Amino acid sequence: MASRASSEDTAPAKLPVVGTTWYRRGPRYWLRRAGFGVATLLTAVLVCAAAGALFDGLVSGLPDGWRKAGYVVEGVAGVAGLGWGWVRGRRQIRERLADPPTPEQSWARQREARRGAASGVSSRGLMVLMLPLLPAVMAWWLGTMCAATFVRELPSEVGARRAMAR
Repeated sequence: MASRASSEDTAPAKLPVVGTTWYRRGPRYWLRRAGFGVATLLTAVLVCAAAGALFDGLVSGLPDGWRKAGYVVEGVAGVAGLGWGWVRGRRQIRERLADPPTPEQSWARQREARRGAASGVSSRGLMVLMLPLLPAVMAWWLGTMCAATFVRELPSEVGARRAMAR
């Protein structure tokens, strides 16, 4: 019988978002990944709708021709932002898969992301200046989030599998 210490070495590491379900990839894993994807898309829809409403309010006072031109420019910028975000997100995933993080690095990155979100709230003044570009920026963010959400295997899972193999 194996000692307690040796059995702890083979236990799957807990990872951000997927916990320990990544190890067997059963129904709990896919429910968690699907839930994360749905939550990401719902958040993106709400944020993009709010950005669109703000932009609509911004251009509603303009003359008819200028307003239509603003919608066309914003639509083109939104499509370009969505494509750019998708390409950038896929490129980041490929880079992370080439050198996947260990479970410890995954948790450290998660903690840094939480701290970065808190400091990002302090830049509300910049958001006011970016208001005309907000829908395009949100489309870029949506592309980046979709690229990261719809992957077969997360880079943190690859890193944890490699760490377990050692």
